[in-house]
Amino acid sequence: MWDWWAVDAEGFLVQFSGGPAPEQVLAQVDRVDAAAAWAEENRPSWFNDAPQPLHAFSCNGELPTYTRRDVPDSPLRLSDAPTAVADVAALAVLRRAVGDTWTIYLDEGWV
Repeated sequence: MWDWWAVDAEGFLVQFSGGPAPEQVLAQVDRVDAAAAWAEENRPSWFNDAPQPLHAFSCNGELPTYTRRDVPDSPLRLSDAPTAVADVAALAVLRRAVGDTWTIYLDEGWV
């Protein structure tokens, strides 16, 4: 499963797992892969099984449709994220806040 990150319109970090990514993320796939490897190696609390402070979405297919899998009690702002992750999340700025959204259709004006 491939993880990539974005920042929403309110400055919160959003994690996406599986499925397609926006062009600007795909253009930097080596950087995104390096960030994912760093995150895996360093295992901050928000990558363990404990409740993550991330808005987290996953895709079950090839369509650019993501479903929420985690709602954080206190979401992490991009400015508070580890640099390795924040740098690649800044590649994909969402035009909307994820807030209480349960489904994100990337091809419907999100990026």
